[in-house]
Amino acid sequence: MISTQKNLCLGVVLCSGLLLAGCQKTAQTSSQDSQTSTVQAPPQQISVSPPPPAPAAEENKTSKIGLCQSELASLKQVNPKAYAVKQANFNRLVNNASVYSAVRGDVNSTTKDTLDALYKYKTNQLCAEIEREVLQGLIQRGESVK
Repeated sequence: MISTQKNLCLGVVLCSGLLLAGCQKTAQTSSQDSQTSTVQAPPQQISVSPPPPAPAAEENKTSKIGLCQSELASLKQVNPKAYAVKQANFNRLVNNASVYSAVRGDVNSTTKDTLDALYKYKTNQLCAEIEREVLQGLIQRGESVK
């Protein structure tokens, strides 16, 4: 049981890292893109505020995954059948993200961009489904009161 919890925590941390990594674009890629184009637009002045500190962004993503796990735990009480299905999907997603995370450093940037976006999408999609199941279960319970 502890090993499963340990793997789940590791997977959550890895998913959080993938969510953060999917939002990055290096300056080198931007400069390469502008060098390959034949027509250059005139320079524009853009004021850019500094990005938030990385720990705060990481905390936000971790709390998003944590919220998803909390909703999943709530689903266990609200709708045990739906919980079993969503728990299996969540574990599969975390395990697959762990495998990807292990080889992420060895793949090209296009593959990284694609898979980072894929795992971000799949995580957001699953968490939205879990949230919807909890809401529907609570509504059904509320409507059964007369």
